[in-house]
Amino acid sequence: MEINLKKWALADEWMTTDQLATITKTSRSYWDKARDRGDGPAYTLVGNRPRYNRSAVEAWLIARTIRSTSERRS
Repeated sequence: MEINLKKWALADEWMTTDQLATITKTSRSYWDKARDRGDGPAYTLVGNRPRYNRSAVEAWLIARTIRSTSERRS
């Protein structure tokens, strides 16, 4: 398998848990627990550290968009 470096994801497209917490104004603990529960955005382990692809996070957030309180999940 050959990797096309022009299409390879740029380093700034991958976020650490701390960066994700900062841009979503949540805590690192929230994302640690979401990973444990399996209900957060997809992530990739680099060594033993999770990295989140920006487009995967955006897709996850969009999928969770709520238009009214009657749509909220319990």
